[in-house]
Amino acid sequence: MDKTPLRPKPSTHGHLDRLDWQEDCQVRIAGWIFCEDVALEHIDVALGGQPWLFSVPLRERSDVIAAYRPLIGDRPHLAWSGFDVMAPPPEGVSARSPAVVTVTPHGEDGSTQDSFVTYSADGSAGAPQPPLHLQDRVGGSKNFAEVARQLTSMLLTCIGKWKSVFAAERILDWGCGCGRVIGQLMRLLPPQKLYGCDIDTEAIEWDQANLWGPSFTRIEPYPPTPYPDGSFDIVYGISVMTHLAEETQHAWLKELQRITRPDAVLALSVIGRDLRTARMPASLQTEFAEKGFAAFVPDYSDMLADFSHSGYYQEAYHSIDYVSSVWSEYFELVEYVETGHQDLILLRSRAQPDANLTMRSS
Repeated sequence: MDKTPLRPKPSTHGHLDRLDWQEDCQVRIAGWIFCEDVALEHIDVALGGQPWLFSVPLRERSDVIAAYRPLIGDRPHLAWSGFDVMAPPPEGVSARSPAVVTVTPHGEDGSTQDSFVTYSADGSAGAPQPPLHLQDRVGGSKNFAEVARQLTSMLLTCIGKWKSVFAAERILDWGCGCGRVIGQLMRLLPPQKLYGCDIDTEAIEWDQANLWGPSFTRIEPYPPTPYPDGSFDIVYGISVMTHLAEETQHAWLKELQRITRPDAVLALSVIGRDLRTARMPASLQTEFAEKGFAAFVPDYSDMLADFSHSGYYQEAYHSIDYVSSVWSEYFELVEYVETGHQDLILLRSRAQPDANLTMRSS
């Protein structure tokens, strides 16, 4: 079994400021994109999955370098990250099409960097918003909609490198909460392809009443789920493994292995290095250094105790080596993406799960 350690890879950062359909049948697109360690020269842009613009030069965006210098240090090339261009849309793409934008950056050295996939936020006005207390359970109500869009763009970008999100038949939001991400995806994909599950009964009831089209299921804190074997070809779980005890994680990895199809792609987040350094209690540092994993029950754990049990909701930390060694018992690990907050682990289901794996009881 391959347990080659993953090398962390910085994510491509980007943002779509605007995508406007003009009266003269032209489209204006503006935003910014940068790679942390590579100076960029130009970008190519696809709209609605169709090639559109080529060799678009980048312009100065002093606001980008001002925002990111405190986070990643002084990188002068970040200032040259902006784009603002107008052109007729590609053939077959109209204002009624899902406004998915793929930006492919090219370095000054001639290299082609990973594409950034995002979408227009137009049309989200008037969409149902969860009550504030449900928003707080999935990361906070501050900038809820914008954070949802950023997370969705990150998933489209990272998963899309390994499997087309738009060609997928069944996608599971594992730990969907009040639909923060799935509410965005249903604007871009046929909603019947989307499934969400969570242990939070109130959140699932809100989803079922307000987000029509996807299938939402309330699940128990421990496996199994009611899904049949091999149900999904994409699964993502944002801020789930970051809150589970080690044995509970093993149980859920085994369950995710069961309900994914061969060659399915999974994206699971873990607490990143910078956030871990800032938040890990000193009492856990020795254990983490020796094992690569440590967890504790934080003060806010009781927030979810009503539909699990006291101590179920933890704060968990993973090293790259731990993930490479332990999670590879269940899946092939294909990429580790550093994001500056919660890193993203990309995994792929094997064609033949190892029959010798022993299910760990929780």
